[in-house]
Amino acid sequence: MYNNSDFPNLSTERLLLRQMTQDDADELYSFYAEGSPIIKYLDWHGPSSMEQARELIVAWNKQFQENRLLPWGITQHTDNKLIGTIMCMPVRGTFDYHPLSPVSVGFELTDAHWHKGFMSEALGAVIQYGFNHIGVHRMQAEVVPQNKNSLRLLEKFGFKQEGLLKQYLMHDVTKVFFDVIMLALLEV
Repeated sequence: MYNNSDFPNLSTERLLLRQMTQDDADELYSFYAEGSPIIKYLDWHGPSSMEQARELIVAWNKQFQENRLLPWGITQHTDNKLIGTIMCMPVRGTFDYHPLSPVSVGFELTDAHWHKGFMSEALGAVIQYGFNHIGVHRMQAEVVPQNKNSLRLLEKFGFKQEGLLKQYLMHDVTKVFFDVIMLALLEV
């Protein structure tokens, strides 16, 4: 089914989802600039330096090689500039386990690209790849209740809310626990 020897680039009408490289560190770091609306609903503030952004890309690519993460960088076909990320990872183990444990999906997009359908294109491609090529049975996402845009997007693709997980995540910087809504999409 799934083979991690080559990174699976995914193409949509306007986007290329591809492996991130050190050339993307600048854009990745700028996603999380102080005051960026991207970090509002995340459980961390992103890399705190360019060096940390480079290290993060190295770590993500290492986890890909270990079959524990699919970390796509989102770019437009018109240029190669990183505008977001979307990732899948098994809740337990690696993509090699069968039957495969639930796979979590998470995503973020620079605010300049919000409300243009980009994340809808990216998520659609990742869902299709997950079910058709990885062998996903259950794809899930954890969303802060206040993040209405992400909730709507996931529900548009058939994700169903399964419940509120009280004080489920702790913010990496503030150390404050917060609730998330668990949503899931099952193989049909």
